[in-house]
Amino acid sequence: MQVIVMRFDYPSSAIFEQLQQQAQYAASKQKATLPPHITLQSFTQPSPLDLKKAIEPWAEKTKQLSLSFASLGFFKQQGSFYAAPIVTKALAALHSAINLSTREFTGHDAFYMPDHWVPHATIINHIAPPFWGPLFARLSMEFEPFTAKAVAIECWSIVQGKAQTEWSIFLSE
Repeated sequence: MQVIVMRFDYPSSAIFEQLQQQAQYAASKQKATLPPHITLQSFTQPSPLDLKKAIEPWAEKTKQLSLSFASLGFFKQQGSFYAAPIVTKALAALHSAINLSTREFTGHDAFYMPDHWVPHATIINHIAPPFWGPLFARLSMEFEPFTAKAVAIECWSIVQGKAQTEWSIFLSE
């Protein structure tokens, strides 16, 4: 599986990593999560280099994106806790550009299509129901709204829950 993700600057990533560590501690979970990111699209098996050719022309001209993370969220189906950015025109336009430039590829994940996408930065996944309440309480105490800067678009291959970076395109300042 390949995913196209938006990566954050170092200070923003550090905030997410702190939240991830708190969540792992509270859930007694040792498994590391993926690096801080927002997934923009997911595919079953396209060539990472073909994806880069489709995305690179406009991505290299795209400016870094300021994001405001104002709330926590939860996906019951995966037992996932996340930080939710405020959806701005710039964020929606970037997501739309990804989908337009990759529309000829097969195997898109419906959850990342424009009418279904819920932008989020995952803090922790696969939490058992008995931990939901205590974990949400713990994260609520730790979480303070913050701003982040998206500085790169990357393609990852996900194998057995681990990400391998295939390529990165850094956004202009």
